[in-house]
Amino acid sequence: MGALRTPLVPVGFVLVLLGLGNWYTGHSQVAEHERLLAAGNIPARVEQFDEFRELTARTNASLLRPFQGREDARSLINDKLDFYRVLLTGGRILTLMGLFTSAAGLIHSFYRNRLRPLDGSVV
Repeated sequence: MGALRTPLVPVGFVLVLLGLGNWYTGHSQVAEHERLLAAGNIPARVEQFDEFRELTARTNASLLRPFQGREDARSLINDKLDFYRVLLTGGRILTLMGLFTSAAGLIHSFYRNRLRPLDGSVV
């Protein structure tokens, strides 16, 4: 119970939880986006030009057609893939930082309790 008095242990525990969440999310999303790229089933971002009632047919053709292309969807998935890879790496780093912080707190608590005299007085 003395280990919880050191603020390093709870902070490390929070970092580990946050890191594991990021690690899991990054891992699952990287796998999903890599699967999308490998399969070639890239969903279109804009289904129908008719959904934009404020625009005329000319503006639909000139403004929205680039968003319909396959290369834009592929680059969007690559951008998301890069983001989730950063999230995965950040999760690993946060987890390691949390483990080191918790270990430092436990070691600090152990040595502080070990140096305490047997009569109960504070050093």
